[in-house]
Amino acid sequence: MSDAGDAKAAKTEPSYRPLAGIAESQAAIDEVIAVAQRTIRVFDISLANRGFNSPARADRLREFLVKGRAHRLLIALHDTDPLERECPRLLTLLRQFPMSIEIHRTLAQARNAMDPFIVADDHSVWHQQHFEQQRAIVAIHSPQDAIPIAQRFDEIWELSEPAVSATTLGL
Repeated sequence: MSDAGDAKAAKTEPSYRPLAGIAESQAAIDEVIAVAQRTIRVFDISLANRGFNSPARADRLREFLVKGRAHRLLIALHDTDPLERECPRLLTLLRQFPMSIEIHRTLAQARNAMDPFIVADDHSVWHQQHFEQQRAIVAIHSPQDAIPIAQRFDEIWELSEPAVSATTLGL
């Protein structure tokens, strides 16, 4: 096997590790975003302490969205007000890529979910055990960890409604 083949195999080798703090989680979220090839699914209470307004995160998301017309960023939140007040960079991306980004607010039983997560395609995931605790895990290139969370996102998404749009309508 060539050196390039070894490097590629090492990159796709599954990894799983526990995380203990906000800084570790933010770095792990960047790792998950970096390996996304088609879809990034985000479930959170409000995106607080996730770094979604940082210039670096906005650049990473922009790079992901520019790579392909079919790339999607799907975000489901319990509370969208903080996002609208505190994440102007994410809202700018929403205006620039209105066909690629959807932001929903959870309804009904989906409001019982309290464990934020981010899934890249069906292979990588960052998952916080409970939004009030800092413990989390990150699994990169690990479908067995990511697929159940992706399926859970689909259930939450079905119990949500569009909440933040690229345009502001009003009187």
